[in-house]
Amino acid sequence: MRWIPFALLGYVIVAIQVAAGKLLTFDSISLGPIGSVGPIGPDLAALLVVFVAMSTRLAVDAMLAGCLMGFLVDLTAAGGVPGLTRVGPMVLAYALGAYLIFRLREYVFRERARLQMLLAAVFTLVTHSLWVTVQLLLAEGESSWATYGYMLGQVLCSALYTGLLMWPAFHLFHVSESLILASPARSRRNR
Repeated sequence: MRWIPFALLGYVIVAIQVAAGKLLTFDSISLGPIGSVGPIGPDLAALLVVFVAMSTRLAVDAMLAGCLMGFLVDLTAAGGVPGLTRVGPMVLAYALGAYLIFRLREYVFRERARLQMLLAAVFTLVTHSLWVTVQLLLAEGESSWATYGYMLGQVLCSALYTGLLMWPAFHLFHVSESLILASPARSRRNR
């Protein structure tokens, strides 16, 4: 793994997410009888973590990439839950998620954009659900089941949105793969 280019790319992705967040975010989405949730925005950092976990040769590289991106997401997510937010849950969730995707890739074709779309959606759903749960459990104020359900609705919509954005991101990352990966993992076709 080439860590300096990866860190720069990660920084740029998080900067885009923070700076252009309003452009990428929907204010409110109606879920029919459930009600409406909002705002809904993608997790661009998850796209990079999923791609690296599917492409790198070592599980340690996938987990360290997940830790770095999870830390950056944790720093930008301050104030998402009523009360103070804790730094750390997203770091652990991203690292474990990256490891699971790394282990899963032996059973799937990693050059498929549709598969990576699905993995990005599931990765976002699981990591952000864990983050919301931990933050609400550690919140200093009172939390209710209604708040928890509302936030999980946001997580579900955000996961679907992130999965849809994996299609163009997959092609962009695939072009720049040699810049961030020293030696990409071999595909099944090359074995």
